[in-house]
Amino acid sequence: MGRTHQSLKCSGHRTDGEPCGAWAINGGKVCVAHGGRAPQVKAKASRVVAERKAEKLLAGISDYEPVTDALGELQRLAGRALRWLDVLEGIVEELQRIRYTSETEQIDGRVIVFERAMDRAGKFLADLARLGIDERMAKLNEAQARLVNEVIRGVLADLNLSAELREAARPAIARRLRMAEAGERQPVQLAIAAAPEEG
Repeated sequence: MGRTHQSLKCSGHRTDGEPCGAWAINGGKVCVAHGGRAPQVKAKASRVVAERKAEKLLAGISDYEPVTDALGELQRLAGRALRWLDVLEGIVEELQRIRYTSETEQIDGRVIVFERAMDRAGKFLADLARLGIDERMAKLNEAQARLVNEVIRGVLADLNLSAELREAARPAIARRLRMAEAGERQPVQLAIAAAPEEG
């Protein structure tokens, strides 16, 4: 497979004064023969390449949907942060050592990313705790349960069912609600205890 390069020719000139004509290093303005190997030129070229990638990645960032469920989005974000933390934890656990020595002793960058991920996940969880999410969700579930109960009782009354039939339907309704809460598939018909015969 051939070498990939940017579509930019070297800005340097040959000894005869003619333009170089070689491809410049990726992200740079000169080829390797005209300074492209120099550390500062390579570093600047790397920054340019990174900036180009960021611009490409962020090009569509202005096209977004407004957040209508801030709580749900915060919960989803916290979940993703914890998942990312799990991934990084596995990587850090495989490290033989967390420091390396070049000119000075430095911490492995993967450890730093892991520490930042822990901080970020902790912030999301603290935000959720401050909002009292569990308590609010419990209250919401209670309110929904009361509403569903009132609707069911109203429907049974509207059908003019006898007190015995209404009483017999209660366990079936409770089973249906438990199945719905557990995400189970609802059967077409549940067995309902027969109402006591009048007489």
